[in-house]
Amino acid sequence: MKYIIVLILSLLLMACTTPIVDMADNTQIQLQDLSDADNDGVITSREKCPASFAGSKVDNYGCGADIINKVRQELKVNFASNSAVVSKRYFGDIEALANFMKKHLDTEVVIEGHTSKLGSKSLNMRLSQERAQAVMNILVNNFGIATSRVSAVGYGFERILDDGNTKSAHAKNRRIVAELTGENTSKDMKWNIYSVDK
Repeated sequence: MKYIIVLILSLLLMACTTPIVDMADNTQIQLQDLSDADNDGVITSREKCPASFAGSKVDNYGCGADIINKVRQELKVNFASNSAVVSKRYFGDIEALANFMKKHLDTEVVIEGHTSKLGSKSLNMRLSQERAQAVMNILVNNFGIATSRVSAVGYGFERILDDGNTKSAHAKNRRIVAELTGENTSKDMKWNIYSVDK
């Protein structure tokens, strides 16, 4: 099987070349540049993006996808029971997210609020929205992120991570996820802000 794949690739490469035959001595001159200057696996004659990042995924023309890297940053924020007030002692963690957004001006963030299964659905939906909104307000009011780049959504306990009925399971489910998107980022770039009721 490997031999067949190598043979097919060889034939394809040969088809991409346009040689000129010198009738005097039957030598061939290669007109296409078959080198790969940026080592992305695409020959120079086909290259449309000659400076792709080493190790990045590229298409047939050497152009990378929008995803350059994936970043996950876990931030821990504790809330008092049935409260959406963020203590100032956690502002440094939220500021780290703001600083990332200031460095990457094309990013936008959705602050997702999530809760445990304890309590009613309506209470948890409201609480998750209030907590997400509280983190959004800190990003906007304290760290200068434009409101057009931030939104807040409460999910209550619709997206449970741990179905267990233990204290640690409930703590894991009471969380805020900041999901970043942008031209040079992806939805894989997430900040997880875990919140635990006291």
